[in-house]
Amino acid sequence: MVLVLLAGIFISWHIAIAGRLAAGRAERRLREVVRRVAALQEEAELARAEVETLRDRLDDLPDAERLSGELKVLQGLLKQLAGRKDSAGGAISAPGKSDTVVAVPTGARGGQVVMMESEELLAAIEQALRDEAVELYLQPVVSLPQRKRRFYECFSRIILPNGSVITPEQYIPVAEQAGLVAAIDNLLLVRCVQLVRRARRDHLDVGFFCNISNASLTDVDFFQDFITFMAENRQLAETLVFEFDYASIAAGDYITRMNLQRLRGVGYRFSLDQVHDLDLDLEELSGQGFRYVKVNAHLLHEMARGDDPVLDMRSFKGALDRYAMDLIVEKIESEDMLLDLLELKVDFGQGYLFGEPRPLVDKK
Repeated sequence: MVLVLLAGIFISWHIAIAGRLAAGRAERRLREVVRRVAALQEEAELARAEVETLRDRLDDLPDAERLSGELKVLQGLLKQLAGRKDSAGGAISAPGKSDTVVAVPTGARGGQVVMMESEELLAAIEQALRDEAVELYLQPVVSLPQRKRRFYECFSRIILPNGSVITPEQYIPVAEQAGLVAAIDNLLLVRCVQLVRRARRDHLDVGFFCNISNASLTDVDFFQDFITFMAENRQLAETLVFEFDYASIAAGDYITRMNLQRLRGVGYRFSLDQVHDLDLDLEELSGQGFRYVKVNAHLLHEMARGDDPVLDMRSFKGALDRYAMDLIVEKIESEDMLLDLLELKVDFGQGYLFGEPRPLVDKK
């Protein structure tokens, strides 16, 4: 009996000790878990802070340095340039005759004008493309009669090493013959996308018109890549409007129409430029995605003003409204011209009266 009692006491004591040991182990494990959780929380906080720092740094970088889409566009540009080298020794294939000359200003502010042969200008264009010296210039488009800036039209300018600024009117004839217009459009597109992203990030309530040349519109390889790139960036469609000249759209073939349809399908809107005849098929244009029609101020004055106007402005504006299209009158240069046009109830105005094209970062 005594042995049984002693055995019971021993077992109870052993259980108690085992319980305390188990409790101690559980407490230590609990403390270890708490310590690890605290360490993980600290690491998470550090990680979040690092992510925010990286995000801030990335926001400060040019978009072309952080977005693979733009890098692909620039790589395509380099391929275009590489393809222009002849097999004999990499020399530039100069278009036209050597005695063709182009008037080029000296200096960024249009100082003395000098004459350049087409071969010399072509070499300067290729070098500017390699150096990415194709700059973005902006001109405001204002609502009328308020004169509030609603859009900016984006123009490309080629900057030569001496600071000369070459306009499209000066370089396009040479660039077209050399097959370099699509390469210039490539860089303009990248600049426009970077600008639109910045404007959206800063919550600027303005839109941007980006010109696409006929050479690019009819370049199958370029336009396929272009559509793919814009589809990947369809969030920009609210702010970015693509502008095409009337002659290119009027002469467009089936492939051109299908390409425009694909671009419209991902949300982009279009503007019709260089309109020389207002007898337009607005229903067809609206169906293709055109929401803006640009008309020269002098042309509109000749057609819609005077004792016997050939254009019924009220009817024309009514048709534009029915098809959800707006009229932009460009090349408004004076207050008198503006007063004359305001009687026609136009929607938007553009021209030197409201601001000349200026570089995105004015270095004046």
